[in-house]
Amino acid sequence: MKPAPFDYFSPATMEEALALLDEHGGDAKPLAGGQSLIPAMNFRLARPAVLVDLNRIAELAYVRTAPGGVAIGAMTRQRAVERNDDVARAAPLLAEAMPSIAHPQIRNRGTWVAASRTPTRRLSCRR
Repeated sequence: MKPAPFDYFSPATMEEALALLDEHGGDAKPLAGGQSLIPAMNFRLARPAVLVDLNRIAELAYVRTAPGGVAIGAMTRQRAVERNDDVARAAPLLAEAMPSIAHPQIRNRGTWVAASRTPTRRLSCRR
């Protein structure tokens, strides 16, 4: 199947994204990596009237040192976390575990927020 019709927005700032989500309310869904939402839309299990693509919002993609560890932005790709030197120093167990999370294709596209928030994708380790 193909998704039901929807409007698509690709804001460049958090302010724009929040304004779009507020304007469209429950009809809008944020789009991060899309690995859960897009298949659900294709099977019409999810039918948002509006997609707000967060991928252009640079301020959401970062890994930086923080007191007691590292801070990881919501739109940071899982692969970036895997390969980051600050993560390796501050959270060596996370750095060691990341290559066992899903597959490289998933880690290249998957975002940190999806990995920590999506019930079916919670940094599941492959065997």
